[in-house]
Formats: sequence, C-alpha cells, structure tokens
Amino acid sequence: MAEHQLKKIRPLGKLEEISAVAHHIEFFTNTGLSVHFKSSRPSSVPDLQQLIYIAVEDVIRLHPILFAVPVVADTKEPYWGRLPSIDVKQTVSFVERSRPLTIDGEGRDRELDALLENQHNTSFKSGYGTLPVWRLIILQDPGVQHQFTACFIAHHSMSDGTALQLFQNSFQKALCDASSSSLQSKAEHIILSNDDDPIAPSLEELHPLPIPVDPLNANTTVFNEWTGSPVQLPCKTRYVSLSLSPHITKSFTQECKRHKVTPTAALPSVIAKLLYNNLPPIIETLTCNLPVSLRPDLPPKVVDGVMGNFIDAFKVKLHRSDLCVRDSSDSGIADSCSSSNSMEIWNHARKIQEDTRRYFANASPSGEPYTNIAFFKLIPDLGAALTATLGKARGESFEVSNLGTFSQPTNLKAGPGPMWQAGKVILSRCAYAAGGPLVVCVLSSDENMGFGFTWQEGAVADDIVENVVNGVRMYFDPPQEPVEEDRL
Repeated sequence: MAEHQLKKIRPLGKLEEISAVAHHIEFFTNTGLSVHFKSSRPSSVPDLQQLIYIAVEDVIRLHPILFAVPVVADTKEPYWGRLPSIDVKQTVSFVERSRPLTIDGEGRDRELDALLENQHNTSFKSGYGTLPVWRLIILQDPGVQHQFTACFIAHHSMSDGTALQLFQNSFQKALCDASSSSLQSKAEHIILSNDDDPIAPSLEELHPLPIPVDPLNANTTVFNEWTGSPVQLPCKTRYVSLSLSPHITKSFTQECKRHKVTPTAALPSVIAKLLYNNLPPIIETLTCNLPVSLRPDLPPKVVDGVMGNFIDAFKVKLHRSDLCVRDSSDSGIADSCSSSNSMEIWNHARKIQEDTRRYFANASPSGEPYTNIAFFKLIPDLGAALTATLGKARGESFEVSNLGTFSQPTNLKAGPGPMWQAGKVILSRCAYAAGGPLVVCVLSSDENMGFGFTWQEGAVADDIVENVVNGVRMYFDPPQEPVEEDRL
C-alpha cells in the first residue's frame, strides 16, 4: 500500500489513532467547516481560481500537518507518514451552484447541504498514501468571482474544531495577502514537503492523561433510555444545516443570564427537549455527549495556532422527569412548566452546567486534570474494540459540539487589493457508526448562528430529525402573532 512508502514523522497518539482506525474500518470519515468569503472590491478579482490556488499553497506551507497521512493498516505501531508533495489542483475543487446563493425562509442552504452530505460520505481511501487527507471545495455562484463558500473537509486525526478554524483563518489571511500584493504571483500547483518541518506533538506528549479511579456519573440506576438503533454498518451520513440571524439569538442569551446558565449549557437542553417531544412517553432518559477542547490545559507555545487534535468528551444524563421540576434557584422566575410558551429546558441546562464544572474540577492527586480519553490507553486493539460494538446498543442519545464564535484572524494586511471578509459559517461532520444517532454542531459568526445536524441513516427516523431542526428554528425565531388592524 502506498502509505507504507511514506517517511515516518512520529507515532500516532491514542486520540489520533482512534480517528484513524475508525476511518480505516469505515466507522467515521471526516469533519468540516464551511465559511462564506466576500471581497470588498468585487471588480479587483480577475481570476478567482488562481487566487485560491496561491492562497492554499501558502496555507500548506504554514501547516506541515497538511502533508501528513495516518498509517494504520498492517502495522502494530500506527504512525504519521509524510507526503513528498501536494498538488493543489488535486486537493482543491470548484463547484458551481445551479442558482445564486440564497438562504430560504427556513434558514436552509439546500445546495450546500447536499454538497456537505456527499463530502461526509466520501472518505480519503481513494488515493490513500498519495493524496492528502483533506480537501477544499469552493462553491460558487454562476459567473461570480468576488464571493464563494470554502468547504474545508479534513481527517479527524489532524483536526479538532479549533484546527478547522485555524485552516480557514490562514486561508482568509492568505487570500488577503495575495490580493493586496503588488507582485503578480502565479500558482505553483506542486508544493514540496520539508522533512525538517515538525507537526504538533500528540496529546500524550503534552498531557499525562491520568486515568480516573472513580469515573464521574457512575450512577447504576437503570432507566428506559433512547439511543436509536443498535450500532450498524454501513454508516451513511445524512446532513442538513440551519443558519439563523445572530440578532434573533440575543433574547436566548438574555434568558440564559436570567436563569443563571450559559448558552453552552442551554443549547443541549433545547435539543433534549425537542427529542423528548418526538419520542414515546415511555422514554425516561437521554444521554448527551459533550466534546471539550483540551487546548487550554496544554502549553500555549506548542498548540496555539497549530493544527492538531486535542479534545476530550464527557456525558450528561438528562431525565424526562426533570423537565417540569421547579428548581429553588428559579426563585422569582415564572414556573416554566405552567408557561405555554416555555421550552422547559432550564433544569436540564443547570444539570449540564453543574456536570461541566464537575468535569473540569476533577483532577488527579498530583493536580493534572482527569480526561475520559485516557481510558483508550487501556485498549491495545482499537479496531477490534470498535468492531465489537456492532449490533450492540449505542452509548449515547445525541451529541452537541459547540465551538462558540468563529475566530477572525487579527493579522490581516491592508493594501490596494481586495480584502476578503468571512461571513456565514457552518460546522459539519460525518456520522459516527458507534456514536449517538444525532449530532448537532454549533458555530456562530457576526452574520449567523450556524447549526449542522448529522445523523446515520437508519439510526434515527428522518422525521424525528426534521422535527428537531424545525423545532430549533421555531425556538429561536418563533412566528409572530398577527396584529389586527385598529378599527375606526
């Protein structure tokens, strides 16, 4: 196989290996971040395709991990191999919309959704070991040169959510630099790698990953829990997105403050409530998986601005019986259960907030924070462990991955050329065969609050997902009551 001919960079860390093995056995394909870019000087973009090639070449030179390919097949010690070169014409593709970009009245960009669903069903196995494990798709309006949507799709081993943003930030800066340069550069297309360029260390090299003796939430009470269908292959991804105006989410933020919870804790509660609304009343419990970034616990000089995968996750059980239980901390606040307009999410939001604080406070005697990812160090054969889950119940009901606000690069260079501005953003990913039946990715920008909904075909009914998507839209942007005209 071609990947075994690549020069070894370093061994895979266990977190990187999980994603690499899952990709190899077709449990997981990739992650993605799509950003809409627009030039402030439309008439100054003569050749968008050449400009994008030049910008991508600069990004490749900046992030050496873009040359890296995980090698896991037929080896007892998985490692990163380095591609000798990258041809940007093979990694960047251009797709023209059938009609100009529009977000319909339901907050949907259906053409983008179809593209992303296809991308998340396309692994990197074709050309493996000769092509990079990432790609960039440029979605354009017909005949338009001054704006486009850049869809960055990457192997999860090399990119957590922060890394996806780092790529897009670097791409935006490179676009601006190339546009403002007085020199008329030409794309080289073929970029050679440098054997001396390091990639980020693995998580194990930066964090001791102590294993908790007493795991959090070790309650053994058995509830009737919904986790969708049992784990199954093939894992076909279904995907839709929802783009909401940021101004309509301000009241949600204010309501969170009133209930003394963060929006990060409240958002999963909204999804839980909507699921309960669409599941049989006999369902008593939902388990929510919440990914978190470990970058704040790692050396800033090593991970800041560097692409890599540094995440953990923890789970929270949300019981149906807690939906309408009045909490003492709500003193002075109207009883949510008696309000016809309430989503009854606040008890769950407080539970998530409490468990989040407990997770971050859980530290070993020597002071290092415990992580759940540490348990994978005890599993010698991750492929066998994942395969063993086939036919068994899933370990969670849904996942909410909230990256907060899209970070804008701060070092953009001004010049005579067009400055490229980032607009609407959408975070996306494939379904995970052994994961929750529904995954919701959330990312905000100055122009939108973007939701990406992923589910495995057959793991959850399509109509349930559609009702959840519509429920999110209605929760944040409820229909206005018609106002009768005053009679004379």
